[in-house]
Amino acid sequence: MLSLKTLLNYRFGYLSLLIVIIIGFILGNYFYSLEHASRPNPELISLRAEKQDLSQALTKSKFDLTVERETIKGMNDTVLRLQSELIEQQLALRFYQKIMAPELTSNGVHIEKVTIEAGLSERHYRFELILAQLEKRRSHLKGKAFLTLIGSKNGKPQQVDVVELTEKKKDLTLSFRYFQHLKNEFILPQDFIPEKLKVEIKMPKRRGQKASVVVQEHSWNELLKVPLKPMLGQ
Repeated sequence: MLSLKTLLNYRFGYLSLLIVIIIGFILGNYFYSLEHASRPNPELISLRAEKQDLSQALTKSKFDLTVERETIKGMNDTVLRLQSELIEQQLALRFYQKIMAPELTSNGVHIEKVTIEAGLSERHYRFELILAQLEKRRSHLKGKAFLTLIGSKNGKPQQVDVVELTEKKKDLTLSFRYFQHLKNEFILPQDFIPEKLKVEIKMPKRRGQKASVVVQEHSWNELLKVPLKPMLGQ
């Protein structure tokens, strides 16, 4: 029979072995984790690379957007400056026409705008005529406007009164103090080929108004051109 001392020695040895095993297991896990933690993780490396690429792409997009905004702003500023310069040139031209070329005005009346716009149906057109009085002393003016299409039909020269092509065939009567806007629609005769539009303003002699005539001719193709509209800032 084992003595108490021997039994205690066995138990102490068993406990010591168990403690050694536990400590060894703990140290093994620790060094294993430490070793794998020091190794690069492929997934983590891939995620970091993707994050860096996205960050660089975002930075580039912000830079491109800033450049684009500055470019558009510069273009808008340029367009506005050119528009301002154009208005000044137009005013200077009108002043020159009034002083040096009085035949282009009638009693201070200037032809501000003449436009032709194609309609939806074939040979259907719209016209607009804007007249303005340039004189500082703006009296009530009266007169008539005549629009004549100059072209050819079947190879022969021909002139057509635009009023005769309108539905109501009303005269283009003028009666205004500051400006007058005339517009109507017409249909070109079959086989007629327009080349020019002749605009004639006749002002008869009356109280406060001298008898005078102003005539302008415009190329048909030039009148049909649509002007480019500038992009303005939002």
